[in-house]
Amino acid sequence: MTMPAHPITRRLALPGWSVLRFSFTLIAAVLLAASLATGILVVFWIGIPVAVGVFLAIRVWANSQRRMIGEQLGVDIPVPYRERPKRARLDQQALHLVREAATWRDFAWLAIDATLGFLVNLLYLGVFGIAVYYLVQPFLLATVFHAAPIPSINDFGFFHFDTPAQTLMLVPLALGLGFAWWRWGELFLRWYSHLGVLFLGPTANALLTARVSELRQSRDLTVDYAAAELRRIERDLHDGAQGRIAALSLTLGMAEELLHQDRPEQAAALVAEARQTCSDALEEIRDLVRGIHPPVLADRGLTGALQAMALDHPLPVSVVDRLGGKLPAPLEAAAYFATNEILTNITKHADATQVQVVVTHEHGLVRIEVRDDGRGGAAVASGGGLDGVSRRLAAFDGTLEVDSPDGGPTTVTLTIPAVAVGPAAVENKRAAGS
Repeated sequence: MTMPAHPITRRLALPGWSVLRFSFTLIAAVLLAASLATGILVVFWIGIPVAVGVFLAIRVWANSQRRMIGEQLGVDIPVPYRERPKRARLDQQALHLVREAATWRDFAWLAIDATLGFLVNLLYLGVFGIAVYYLVQPFLLATVFHAAPIPSINDFGFFHFDTPAQTLMLVPLALGLGFAWWRWGELFLRWYSHLGVLFLGPTANALLTARVSELRQSRDLTVDYAAAELRRIERDLHDGAQGRIAALSLTLGMAEELLHQDRPEQAAALVAEARQTCSDALEEIRDLVRGIHPPVLADRGLTGALQAMALDHPLPVSVVDRLGGKLPAPLEAAAYFATNEILTNITKHADATQVQVVVTHEHGLVRIEVRDDGRGGAAVASGGGLDGVSRRLAAFDGTLEVDSPDGGPTTVTLTIPAVAVGPAAVENKRAAGS
């Protein structure tokens, strides 16, 4: 159940959301009782598979809570569980679940939600229900139930509010409860949801462990990518420039022999051939250097390099520059080659007629959006071009997102943390200092 963004519609939708949460507190009570019963049965063998089933059921319940609370608060609550051992025995799976801290945090929130959560949602729904009840009661008694015998329905001990005129005296109470529900009801539920985030979200230690694992994986991918690049450079030099230089050496040797034999015309022909071979080798080396770090990046920066790339592209490509400063050279190179790979993929697979590249730099993030009007259906597949882009960006803690429904259009977004180092950044720092 997604919460509306507008404040009024969100408040009006909260009672339904609270009813859903209230039902989950009842499920929590059942799971809590099952957990306590499992604790007794676990001393017997039959209790082990029951314990695994109960633990997994609690995880399903906790994940549902994470989704609901995250939608209410507009946050993402990561799942903190470690990967379970595959093909392990039931006792090993049970031991793994018991040893995991997230299991006990789920259990703690289960106990809280079965008790405090029950009271919180009951109080919220009670205030809302009483306010609505006393607001509509005079109207119902005067219309729908005006001819029916009315028992004592509002017995407060000191007075009976049984007639339509008498129930009108309860309208101020309903309005007060309605105001309290409208003013503080959402804050009350959000407070309880924030309490859930503390239990259901990963701990600082778990986040640090996940971050270290992510950085280790990023480092491994970077090392593999660098090794692959070195092998490519070595292969290109061996198969291209090195072969031409070897042929150049042989040609010049033959020309030298012809000169010793007093055959200058034939020697001149070989020297001309050697000159052409030298030019070809030089061109291949220049192409190789452009593949390592294009000179246009150093001369014109990332935006200028992208504009030069757009001019050479077979499709009409427009570049929207909102960068506003120069970036570190390694980051510019990574962004340049990543964008080039995406444009190459568009040429090969998208059947697009036009492409737009938008470059922005806000809040310490460089964002490059590449949009095309092609057939869509693009995805990050292992070993594919977009997967290579993702691995290239991982070295800079960057991310790649693909929005490509069938039929298009496609938007590929590259996001890289960065700090500008150009004149614009210096002026901003001076302005901030003054």
